Amino acid sequence: MKRPRSTAVAAAGAATGVVAAWIKALSEPRLQQVTERLWPPKPEQKEMVGADPAGHPDNAPPALIVDSVTRAVAHRPATRDERVKGTLVIHYVFGAGLGAAYALLTQHRPEIARGAGSLVGAALYVLTHGTALPIQGLQEPPWRLPASAVAWEFSSHVVFGVALELLRRAAVEPISHR
Repeated sequence: MKRPRSTAVAAAGAATGVVAAWIKALSEPRLQQVTERLWPPKPEQKEMVGADPAGHPDNAPPALIVDSVTRAVAHRPATRDERVKGTLVIHYVFGAGLGAAYALLTQHRPEIARGAGSLVGAALYVLTHGTALPIQGLQEPPWRLPASAVAWEFSSHVVFGVALELLRRAAVEPISHR
């Protein structure tokens, strides 16, 4: 079987990444509600970066990046609206990039897709919220966040991984069989 052109796979993967990011975003409010019922956070915990996207959408790690860039470029803090819109841009660009990389990688290493993408979603949480964001000082490490925030964020990354894999199967595999 002939391997599909990398550009077609990457483009289809980027598209699936955007849709998977949208599905992740749709899942987050309900996941936050459920986990906060199970492990109610204290009011001060909901003020932590990334802990309360429903109540504080402008207080997420990407919003801090938007604010930092705005301060460096425009020499002023980002407005709330700029932080929220910038968060969406970062969220979907990141999703597109991950989707493209995932589609290309699974062409050569299909075992990456084991667990219907759930393992990729879990690994993504560990690499971002569990490692990179705390190292960069953009968010507290998971053990300092409220349990509800860790649970819904982890779960939404698993949702992203599963959506990414199912969409990849639908969008990329047909390219592979041309």
